[in-house]
Amino acid sequence: MARFDVVADHYDAFCDTELGAFVDLVERQLIMELLDPLPHERIIDLGCGTGTYTVLIANRGCDLVGIDESEAMLARAVRKPIINGHVHYQRTDLTNLPGPSAMFDAGLMQVTLEFVSDPKSAMREAVRVIKPKGRLVLGLIHGPGPWAQSYRVRALADTTSVYHGARFWTIPEVNALLGAEPSSVRSGLYVAPNEFTTTQQAWALEYRYRVQRPLNDAGFVVLRYNLETLR
Repeated sequence: MARFDVVADHYDAFCDTELGAFVDLVERQLIMELLDPLPHERIIDLGCGTGTYTVLIANRGCDLVGIDESEAMLARAVRKPIINGHVHYQRTDLTNLPGPSAMFDAGLMQVTLEFVSDPKSAMREAVRVIKPKGRLVLGLIHGPGPWAQSYRVRALADTTSVYHGARFWTIPEVNALLGAEPSSVRSGLYVAPNEFTTTQQAWALEYRYRVQRPLNDAGFVVLRYNLETLR
């Protein structure tokens, strides 16, 4: 059984809460800014889960392949309607992707690297299937930030949590894994979980913290790597 099979039925429920909707919007804005999908591009969503980003990107008119190891998560993904573009889901291990090399214009790993058992192999495969002038975008629960700390505490209290055994990366660690610096970095979720009271209050804090606080205080970061710098 894959790690996320047991939470698939209620995985999306967090985004139905006020806090979850705030987190989701912050992350979506940052991801879509750096991924910048164009109509008719072929994009692979690595660790697509319930297909939230797969569908979001496809609706920009793109051709998406969503990859996940959890059959239960993919069962939720296929139920989400596609307004535009095209989506194909496939259950497989990220360390052994199907198909030939250089198939995709871009790849996305949104809160996926945290749960990969063999990060080096997963990254090697991601780079392999993206075109030489393509891009790889990573959305990460930032290791030094308040959200990673909250998940660490949760995992210690509950060993059945999906965050038990998760790895929360720093930007230098990801750079070392890929052997390159990102071409662009975006950061957000400076508001800690225990600071949230209302959406309006959280956005006011978020905008202020983005100006006042260092990158290490960000709870979420997005890194874009242009593949021509990785080869």
